[in-house]
Amino acid sequence: MNLITEIAAAATELRKAEEQVETRRAALHALIAKASQTGEVKQVDLTRETGYSRETIRKITRAAEGQ
Repeated sequence: MNLITEIAAAATELRKAEEQVETRRAALHALIAKASQTGEVKQVDLTRETGYSRETIRKITRAAEGQ
């Protein structure tokens, strides 16, 4: 395998990984929104478990509500 082929393969792998990250992030955000909207999980617990700030949790929830 020559260098350009290796670069192309690495770039393809990176794109696939980025797609997986986006898919998993969307799933996480959906769960966060659900937990926040139902009141099943406290915001402080969401911030602790995700590492997201309170503002980020609020933004995720607002986006899910279509605001």
